[in-house]
Amino acid sequence: MKKIYLLIPVFLLLLSGCGNGDERTPENQALIDAEGIHIEGAWARPGSEGRMSAAYFLITNFDELPDTLLSANSSIAQLTEIHESYEREDDMIGMREVGSVEIPAESTVRFEQGGLHIMLIQLTEALTDGDSFELTLEFAGHGEIVIDVPVRL
Repeated sequence: MKKIYLLIPVFLLLLSGCGNGDERTPENQALIDAEGIHIEGAWARPGSEGRMSAAYFLITNFDELPDTLLSANSSIAQLTEIHESYEREDDMIGMREVGSVEIPAESTVRFEQGGLHIMLIQLTEALTDGDSFELTLEFAGHGEIVIDVPVRL
């Protein structure tokens, strides 16, 4: 019987070290408590004025219904389009505009190099490492969501 009593303080000490589960960083608190659409990890490539760049991020749909990304817009480019990379018949990689992107219910869609991305065409100003700009994403169900996009290498 004495062995059990000796283990109780050890068990309580271990249990108290686990915390109550509320010690979350602001970033993962937002992710856990988010409703609807959540966008994270946004970044864009540097680019010269008059040239192109691309923006990448993750879109998570926490809703039980799908939503659709309809368009993107930013004042730092004359054209802002949703694009995807694909393998052409000549085994080369190409890019093409996509009219919209479905964001399935309770899932995440990656906008990444070599896949879906936002093309920023004819930049109205140079984008250098450390800059940031606003990007507006328009969803069919959730309307417009404006995100801050940092520029990095």
